[in-house]
Amino acid sequence: MHVIFGGAFNGKRAFVEKKLAGRHVQWINAGEELPTTLFPDKEILAITGFENLQQDQLNIWYTYLKKWDLEKEVYVVATEIGRGIVPMEASMRKIRDNVGRFYQQLFAVAESVTRIWYGIPQTIKGDVHNENLHKNR
Repeated sequence: MHVIFGGAFNGKRAFVEKKLAGRHVQWINAGEELPTTLFPDKEILAITGFENLQQDQLNIWYTYLKKWDLEKEVYVVATEIGRGIVPMEASMRKIRDNVGRFYQQLFAVAESVTRIWYGIPQTIKGDVHNENLHKNR
């Protein structure tokens, strides 16, 4: 599994599209579909839209992502929604916390993790030839 994360409109999708140019990719929006109803037919999956899901939905998605990762090449495009800002509304805090924990799980099992900052990629896990790599301890 490959995780690409960053703020909204920072170029995450463009990065993945460029990386996978010429390959057959199935894009899935997790916010619009449930994994239990999907039968991915492509060898490469790019999944986005986790930032507004509830904990039970995130748990289901996590199970399917791990399963699909054994069968396919999986790219998770993750929008960072925390950045240290605590929302006023309790429901928004709960979503932020749930998504943050979900991302921690994904990052732990991911083969690679790349942060996109306004179109500039920084690999933080996985590519041993990347000068920006920081060893995980």
